[in-house]
Amino acid sequence: MSAAMETTVAGMPRAKATWRARVANAIPWAGWMCLAVLLAIPMMGGSRFIVYLGTLIALQAALATSLNIVIGYAGQFAMSHAAFYGFGAYASALLVASLGLNFWIAIPLAMLAAGVLAAVIGYPALRYTGGVHLALLTFAFGELARLVAANWHELTGGPMGMRVMYAPAPLAGIDLSSAKGMYWLAAGMLLACLLVSVFIQHSRFGRGLVAVREDETLASFLGINVVGYKLAAYVISSMLAAMVGCAYAPIMNFISPDLLSAHETISLIGVLILGGIGTVAGPIIGTLVFFGIPEMLHVARLYRLVVLGVVIVVVVLFMPKGVAGVLRDRVARWKRGAA
Repeated sequence: MSAAMETTVAGMPRAKATWRARVANAIPWAGWMCLAVLLAIPMMGGSRFIVYLGTLIALQAALATSLNIVIGYAGQFAMSHAAFYGFGAYASALLVASLGLNFWIAIPLAMLAAGVLAAVIGYPALRYTGGVHLALLTFAFGELARLVAANWHELTGGPMGMRVMYAPAPLAGIDLSSAKGMYWLAAGMLLACLLVSVFIQHSRFGRGLVAVREDETLASFLGINVVGYKLAAYVISSMLAAMVGCAYAPIMNFISPDLLSAHETISLIGVLILGGIGTVAGPIIGTLVFFGIPEMLHVARLYRLVVLGVVIVVVVLFMPKGVAGVLRDRVARWKRGAA
């Protein structure tokens, strides 16, 4: 056999290229298995801190995953994500505590209200401006929502916030009133956001969003409703944020206007940059680095933000696609080497 037949086009031995291709094909399945193990770890240990840490990471990863839909897939920098997160928390708490509705009924109602609000805000912003103007308009809306929550004392408790004293009703035989039950609630929110993200990524709608992100003019010539696609991504992302906020209320037992702060959205954008914008694994990787490691090391919130800033600078300089983006390119290279 000639040397030309023993090597691939890239100059790599064929056996080595085939082995790498098999590893590349197995990586997505291995990633889901690792996620399953991470979700199960808090249930295996008896430490309340581990359960609390798992709950916190699951909530933040779900929120980052929902934000990734509008920023990562559609390429629209919306700064109102934390506002819809807090809106879901307040709305579900008021529906359950004041109106006596079931928690599982309050979730779709809060999501529907958030979707309508997002459509009202997003359509004029995306129809007539978009780009940096969308970021400014949604930032202004987020700050307005925070000020309303801080000053509407009769409804929200004002700057002192409001206590949440209820627990979700059992679901599928799982008692959600305990710490481990709350963990499963947060993990369920993460899985729901991941499933929506994966479905969008592999759908015609997701491919249209990527086309809009890369070149709006070309996407329009191809027959894609640019404004409709961007608005749909913004609405879906906001509804998922409200859904995660519904879980935040009973898990943390307290809601305050700080939950709606734009600084929370900025932190989430940093998480996406770190993990990899536009990837399924990016929000989880970024959350583990930004929230998981500092919590395990008991790093204060101020120092955590400083560390995040340094890490983002390093990632932008040396890994502009984020950790997940680098891994994705390496996997694609291995597959091409064996083709």
